[in-house]
Amino acid sequence: MPDLDAGEYLLDALKELGPIRSNGMGLGTPDWQELVAFAAANDLALQPWEFRLIRKMASAYLSGFNSGKEPLSIPPLEREAR
Repeated sequence: MPDLDAGEYLLDALKELGPIRSNGMGLGTPDWQELVAFAAANDLALQPWEFRLIRKMASAYLSGFNSGKEPLSIPPLEREAR
């Protein structure tokens, strides 16, 4: 995994929260209520943009997780930035 210049605390929060979960019909990302409860329980004073970024990171993780099921998919770290 590449090193981050800033925002590593958001990645740590996502790892602790867990980026995906079963929603009864497959896999999904944490909902807003879960994010708010997680932040409150861990005494994190997150700004609205930080909550949105955590959700976006969770969505990207889920997308990568799902594409990893495809045997011919390219690993995320080997993809070219577009």
